Amino acid sequence: MRKWTALLLALGLGLALSCGKSGDSNPSANSSPSGKAQPGNQAGKTSPGGKKPGGEPPAEVLPVNVVTVSRQSLNSYLVLNGIVEPERKVQVFSRLSAYVQQIMKEEGAYVKENEVLAILDDTEIRMSHEQARIALEQAKLALDEAEKNLVRSKELYKKLLISDQEYQTTEAAYNQRLLDHKSKEESFKELELQLNWTKIRSLAEGYVTERLIEVGGRVSGNQQVYTIEDFKPLLIRVFVPTSDAIKLKTGLPASVTTEILKGEVFKGTVTLINPRVDVQTGTIKVTVEAYDDTLRLKPGMFVEVRIATGKKDNVLVIPRKAILYKQGKTFVFVLNKKQAGQRLVVLGLTEEDMAEVTSGLNEGDVIISVGVENLKDGQAVDVLR
Repeated sequence: MRKWTALLLALGLGLALSCGKSGDSNPSANSSPSGKAQPGNQAGKTSPGGKKPGGEPPAEVLPVNVVTVSRQSLNSYLVLNGIVEPERKVQVFSRLSAYVQQIMKEEGAYVKENEVLAILDDTEIRMSHEQARIALEQAKLALDEAEKNLVRSKELYKKLLISDQEYQTTEAAYNQRLLDHKSKEESFKELELQLNWTKIRSLAEGYVTERLIEVGGRVSGNQQVYTIEDFKPLLIRVFVPTSDAIKLKTGLPASVTTEILKGEVFKGTVTLINPRVDVQTGTIKVTVEAYDDTLRLKPGMFVEVRIATGKKDNVLVIPRKAILYKQGKTFVFVLNKKQAGQRLVVLGLTEEDMAEVTSGLNEGDVIISVGVENLKDGQAVDVLR
């Protein structure tokens, strides 16, 4: 019995010793006794996320384009908007009541002054005209006969062969025939004028923009039948703030552009400046003449007018795309040893994509022109061109 008890105790002790060895087989796998970093995680190296030990990302180098600040001439402009109008717009009216017989000019046709636009039926007027012509000839014959009688009576009266009463009767008959002739002549002229009015004519040189009658339709007197517009030159009336209007004078050059005809610029001139200020808007009406022989610029188009108000020579200029606007101030980035340095600048005139710099830069400074939106002061950059 004692032998079995001793045997069981020996077996239990053996199992306990074997379990303790298996639980402490690799004590260096978790940490070294000295606490130093193991080869798999050496000190000073970045983590797999690419960050430094402090958690900050490496400095980013941004690609940019640069330009050198230089001097050149710069124009100042006043930019306004307006609508194109014809120089003249003439409405043509019918002077008669008659049927339309023939259309001679359609919309879009170019016509000269007094050119026939349409023809009205002249049958009734021509008949009346012929009757008036015959009546005038009869009145002329009667007048000639009365004139002969008056000449004869004068001779007889001088010789005392007829009485005063007979002479006065002959003279009265002549005067009556003279009045009848004048009356018939006026009637004939009026009908002749009406006959001419059956041909509706243009009152101005220009383009037909409206035809308001049809063949077979009847028009009445004083009815509008056509509209003629003169496109040479075209007019743009703009309203200029009083503070800017004092800089203007007639003869100043202007340029006209429209979104409809992108890339095309039309020449113009300031021709009229209204001397009166509109009390409601505080503006002055200015008229600009524009010239376009191609007729691509048309009345009714919305356009932008740029009036040159002045010119500065030998001024520092930079591209407008290089300017950064922050809190009402203007900045640029100056290149200094492959770093972008932010600098405050003061601007003057602007012309299209260029701007004058009155303070903050010197001639020869190199500034960043493309890529300024994402730059920070002191950031490293890579100059592409």
